[in-house]
Amino acid sequence: MVKKLVRELALILLPLISFALRIIGRTIRWQNRYDFEKDRGKIYALWHGYALGLALFGMDRGIVVLVSRFRDGDIADGILKRLGFETVRGSTENGKGEKGGRTAILKLIELLRNGKNIAITVDGPKGPAFKVKEGVVFLAKKTGAGIVPACVKFEKCKRLNTWDRLIVPYPFTKGWLLVGKEIKIGESDDLEEKLMELERELLRLESLSCGSPG
Repeated sequence: MVKKLVRELALILLPLISFALRIIGRTIRWQNRYDFEKDRGKIYALWHGYALGLALFGMDRGIVVLVSRFRDGDIADGILKRLGFETVRGSTENGKGEKGGRTAILKLIELLRNGKNIAITVDGPKGPAFKVKEGVVFLAKKTGAGIVPACVKFEKCKRLNTWDRLIVPYPFTKGWLLVGKEIKIGESDDLEEKLMELERELLRLESLSCGSPG
């Protein structure tokens, strides 16, 4: 009951929350930049716990974000749209048709082939944290899109005691975008091996950020 009330209140306050996040994002002193214009049809892979920090870096770039169809996804969907992202609701997991999985995959395939860049929290929406699910490598193989592992580091931030160990940056802190080796998946590649390659690269980036999975 309490959780439901909090969610309903958050939905009501979405414009205010989004405005506050946009202001915080503008105060972060990013120490490096990223040329989004060079990317066409890329998949940005990130841990769920770094979604907020990366969203504050990538505002107003028209990146498409896969958002869960769970009720909590309504909040993320509203915030992301107000921060200048596009969204697709659903899941990339096999057998998740009841959660909009097939529709989401087909839409993402279409968007990637049209040159749109997609961001996916590869351990979301419910975990386990820091374990890559297979949907992202399946999508990359199906479309030929490169996977770009991404993370963020902040000089000052708070790591919440949530399932995803969410990173919340402090206003006016220094921030760094961490980008790993792009992963390409060919027709003959083993998906499990590529999944583990992506997981290792994301964990490497995670080890450079403010806090570790453990």
